[in-house]
Amino acid sequence: MDIFSAFDGGSCGQLALNKAQVPFGNYFASEIKKHAIKVTQHNFPNTIQVGDITKINGKDPMFRNVGLLQGGSPCQDISNLKPGNNIYDEKSRLFFQFLKLKEQLNPEFFLLENVVGDKDSINIITDLLGVDPIRINSSLLSFQRRDRYYWTNIEGVTIPNDKGISFQDFKDLDEEYLDKFKVNKTPSREIMWGGKCPNVTYRDKINCITCKQDRWSNAGLVEYKDFCRYLTRRELELGQTLPLGYTDILSYNQASDIIGDGWTVDVIAHIYSFMK
Repeated sequence: MDIFSAFDGGSCGQLALNKAQVPFGNYFASEIKKHAIKVTQHNFPNTIQVGDITKINGKDPMFRNVGLLQGGSPCQDISNLKPGNNIYDEKSRLFFQFLKLKEQLNPEFFLLENVVGDKDSINIITDLLGVDPIRINSSLLSFQRRDRYYWTNIEGVTIPNDKGISFQDFKDLDEEYLDKFKVNKTPSREIMWGGKCPNVTYRDKINCITCKQDRWSNAGLVEYKDFCRYLTRRELELGQTLPLGYTDILSYNQASDIIGDGWTVDVIAHIYSFMK
């Protein structure tokens, strides 16, 4: 069985397949971000990059053995952070490219991920894919809150049991390492950047990791000496249940972007564990 990964990012889906011990042949990845492709090829050099999803013909003979189509189509216009936008707007309408590929490839299995957002858009996706989504929060399998919908025809998928994983058990404490992650400004410990970014210093869970982890309610800041600090690369990787060092080939900012765009690997591996 070959895999077609739409919006592949840093190939979290490939990590999940391996973790779930799902055997596969070719792995076709559709991605346009250069640093996403860089981290994928560094970790999985046999990945076949096929480029922009809008330019792919799923009827090409090279894709004839694709048995799984996976992807997380852009969420920006579906997110509740953009009220008034919907599935037909600029970025989120790329879902229809996923739908087109599903019809062309006719794979045995498919998986689509997206945010818990605009209800009308969610209903449109559900109607067109023909399956109800499964709602899973990454907090069940990691120390990151990441509430998402997963549409799949893999039968029997259940909500994973809560492993009770706490950020406090994984928080970095090495001061020599932490000095490089101090924020550029010096918000007081009480207001934590004007109250826009949560103080996660003593919390069991951090908020959803994004490419801008210190903005609004995303991820959070940690008290450090007389400053606050960003989450370290190690903490970001662990929050998405990535292998430690997976993004080392990238700069910190590039890694933050890719990790924020990616999947929580253990959630996808849980879903794939039901694949027969």
